[in-house]
Amino acid sequence: MPKPSRNWFVVIAIALVASSIDIAASVLLRHPPPAVGKRLALALMPLPGNIALLVLAIRAIRRLDEFQRRVHFEAVTLSFLSTGIAVFIYGYLQKAQIAGPLNAGLVWAFMLLFYVIGYFVAASHYR
Repeated sequence: MPKPSRNWFVVIAIALVASSIDIAASVLLRHPPPAVGKRLALALMPLPGNIALLVLAIRAIRRLDEFQRRVHFEAVTLSFLSTGIAVFIYGYLQKAQIAGPLNAGLVWAFMLLFYVIGYFVAASHYR
């Protein structure tokens, strides 16, 4: 079994820290401080970790061969478009008073779910 590279440990560590900061910001913003500057700081607190994850994801994609890039591109395309449709439909459900406010975490869950589906669809297409 191949030994995991150091890069994966860095990605996992940054993902865990970024997720922890996201959760902390969300909890702290349930009862936001009165000062606008403090609210803004809390709202932007997750940004550096999420940008680090974005940079690491782009670097990882750039190291892939053409075939792997194509599979991931198709998965991302399916995820992007499917999430757009899901959010659009959710908006109609809100207008029909069937669904409550849209949670950003739910959007991320849609994107992840659709990405996984897209990856398997694209990978199976090329087998």
